[in-house]
Amino acid sequence: MFDKECIPFAPSLIESMRSLGYSFQAAIADLIDNSIGANATKVKIISEPQNNPYLIIFDNGSGMSKDELYEAMRYGCNNPLEKRKDNDLGRFGLGLKSASLSQCRKLIVVSKKNNQISSFAWDLDYVVETGQWLLKGFSEEELNRFPCINLLSDVDSGTYIYLSEFDRIKAGTSNLAATFNKCLNDMTNHLALVFHRFIEDGLVIEVNNMPIESRDPFILSNPATQRLKETPIRIEGQKIILKPFILPHLSKITDKEMIKAGGRENLKTEQGFYIYRNRRLIIWGTWFRLEKKDELNKLARVRVDIPNSLDYMWAIDIKKSTATLPDMIKNNMYNAVYESVIMSESIYTFRGRKEKKSSDINYIWEKIKVRDGYHYLINRNIPQIKMLEETLDEKQKKMFHMVISSFEDSFPSAALYADYAKGNIEENITEDSEENKKLWKDLQEQIDYVKNNNLDIVKYYKMFLKVEPYCKNKDVLEKIRKEIKKYE
Repeated sequence: MFDKECIPFAPSLIESMRSLGYSFQAAIADLIDNSIGANATKVKIISEPQNNPYLIIFDNGSGMSKDELYEAMRYGCNNPLEKRKDNDLGRFGLGLKSASLSQCRKLIVVSKKNNQISSFAWDLDYVVETGQWLLKGFSEEELNRFPCINLLSDVDSGTYIYLSEFDRIKAGTSNLAATFNKCLNDMTNHLALVFHRFIEDGLVIEVNNMPIESRDPFILSNPATQRLKETPIRIEGQKIILKPFILPHLSKITDKEMIKAGGRENLKTEQGFYIYRNRRLIIWGTWFRLEKKDELNKLARVRVDIPNSLDYMWAIDIKKSTATLPDMIKNNMYNAVYESVIMSESIYTFRGRKEKKSSDINYIWEKIKVRDGYHYLINRNIPQIKMLEETLDEKQKKMFHMVISSFEDSFPSAALYADYAKGNIEENITEDSEENKKLWKDLQEQIDYVKNNNLDIVKYYKMFLKVEPYCKNKDVLEKIRKEIKKYE
């Protein structure tokens, strides 16, 4: 037996590695992973959308020596089977190269450490021309010609990445500047979500000197966000943490919070699991087929924190944009899904009420269980109906109940479901002075009807204490109690 080294043909392999499926925003996120791994506290992204655009990523992290930079530029510089540092966001030793060159043909990296500046570049055209795995290096004079290279002068250590010749974006557009500008906007939104926990903890990411605001998918700033029970799962000595959240009803979310949650349009599509690897968001907006996406589920989101030591189990890809749910934790995951989905549905079906109806409230609509689901019927025992019944003869009563039944039979459940789930129906739950006056005036008109027909005033006042909407208004309830005392 004998062996013989088989070196890949550089032009073919390096061009093929460009087709791993990176989107523009995923590629830039992969580069920022390196900045976070280098303990950077600030990342600056600089770009000018023009006919020949470029993009610079600069960080104030620990930087690299010449030998370290050379290794970082090597394809497969790290063995994915090796144990990584707990805060390491990489895995395959390909991110810097594959992410950058998936979008452009020239990658230049300049790094500063111990007051020494080093630089190397991958130039795809040069590799094709020479047919070899040859890096380019630069003299100090050449480095000084790079845009914004003076950023390194202001830090003790850091790294500067310069991307240019975006051939793939250029090939798909007739207006490169406009398309590139859209890529930058999409990238900004993507980074705001993927790194939101780092940004909330103090990491500054700027795009053309404008800091990115974090996008919190759980709207934790809103006191109405429900935080359900946290569940730890231990596998092979490692811990996975599941934490379900229920977003507030749409009427309780401010415009700013709605943007942080991804916008009204994305509420449905972004429901589901949010998988974080070392606090970096990997994949989101999926139930992994444990549940289907539904209008009533859209407020349910489950945060899942996994360590990088379990990458193999989740089958996280090079782009860090896809993952597979391990079979051994499906049952635990399902329990989190079930709890969060049920809670989300309850916000829409019984918002403002306990699932078990209170005996202190006489609801206008009653939910009646039947064989194939539920019917909604008007409660015949509310005072508004009772007072009318007492003043009608038998023939009129019959006609009156026929009218009510026709209302029940034509209940627009499908339309109501769609409109309410989309947030197109606003509920008036305020208790301002004008609302209180209107509600009290309506009640007095009904009591006048009771008086004019010689009915029991106290009995009806007491009935109104328990009927919607009067029973939910503190000011009106207090006035009713005072009236009862007067008549008793």
